[in-house]
Amino acid sequence: MDGLELEQSSEQFLAAAPKLRAIFRAQNQACAGSLHMVGLDSLRERLGTRWPRVTDRVHMLAERLLGQLLTPKDTWFRHGEEGYIVVFAQLGKREAGLVCAKVVEQLQRLLLGDVDTAAVRVHSAVHQMGRELLFQSNNLNEMLVGAATLAVESTTAATVAETGKANAWWTHAALQEQPAQVVYRPIWDVRKEVLSIYMARIMRPRRGRQPLWGYDCVADSQDMQQILALDLEVLRQTMEVYGELYANQFRCFLSVPVHFETLASVGRRREYLSALQAVPRELRAFLAFHLVGFPQGIPASRAAEMVAFLKQFSRVVTAIVENGSQDLPALAAAGVYISIILLPPGASPKHWAIDLKRFSHEATRLRMRAGIKGVDTAAMASCADEAGFHYMAGDFIGPWSEVPENALRFTRNDLRARMDAGRRA
Repeated sequence: MDGLELEQSSEQFLAAAPKLRAIFRAQNQACAGSLHMVGLDSLRERLGTRWPRVTDRVHMLAERLLGQLLTPKDTWFRHGEEGYIVVFAQLGKREAGLVCAKVVEQLQRLLLGDVDTAAVRVHSAVHQMGRELLFQSNNLNEMLVGAATLAVESTTAATVAETGKANAWWTHAALQEQPAQVVYRPIWDVRKEVLSIYMARIMRPRRGRQPLWGYDCVADSQDMQQILALDLEVLRQTMEVYGELYANQFRCFLSVPVHFETLASVGRRREYLSALQAVPRELRAFLAFHLVGFPQGIPASRAAEMVAFLKQFSRVVTAIVENGSQDLPALAAAGVYISIILLPPGASPKHWAIDLKRFSHEATRLRMRAGIKGVDTAAMASCADEAGFHYMAGDFIGPWSEVPENALRFTRNDLRARMDAGRRA
């Protein structure tokens, strides 16, 4: 148990004092709500001499993660050089502590590539004595054990759900998981040997189940307004993230998804146009679009109309292809620069090698660049490279992350080294 003095020098802390008192008053009334301190001292230790160079980026990422994980009723503010005070309006101590731990865990993963759960610590306020707040410190390992116990209790409680008695925390936690977030995956430019393009995709986490991806996140896939709303949200989040990166001298290209249905009607296209016009001009040079959901057999004139619309606001327009190479002539005539074939999960060279060569050769013949999405194994990476693809994306090339990275050199020697490492593992 440790204490934190409410010193006059901490103006942000004093400014939040009324909210803090309200939180503790709510706790005394048996309502939810809690206060926590997130320290970055363990991350600083692991970064060592790199810390001074990356401090601004660490705080940018931390504040971005807090913005994603908290609700509008929650609040946070900086405390000192290496910490944040986080006030949860509704979550209790245990659940809110796990949210705070996730911030530090994600920072470690983004900046170091791995997570030391024993070093992830969260300080939870448990009492207020005069001008001092007393905190209890727990590491992520301890918190996960507690969460596992709570999950068992919640499962038991679920068996009485039919009687109308809901588990309040479980219900709230489920609501906490509802907001979708945009994540990013690198695309390897094979010819230039660089990871410079990041593909954006929306994802909705679900407790105890696989997350929903892309347009599966909408409640009704037949509701075109929901599809438009999803595209608008992806564009908003992506430009918000890239605006922060751009201000901090980070540079890469972002490829944002746009569904065929978003551009298919004049009304929806007009709404999307308004959002595009709000994108700062300096960011458009780094923006690309990948069109999703093209119906099979689409006329070249119809595709060209959509491509021309997006080209006004972007560097390049690409298209995701799910039906082989039969629509490539129409896409090429429409001005699509990169055609990307989408592989299903578990695809293997044995079943796809011939189709991939055919697709790549046809795209090249039509003066397009061939891309492939779903390169999840070393075997598929080798197969795609032999087939002549210009661009590759998948688990083997790079995982999904909450923030895109700076452009990074990645050569064929790096690819072979990664394959060799996988064979030795």
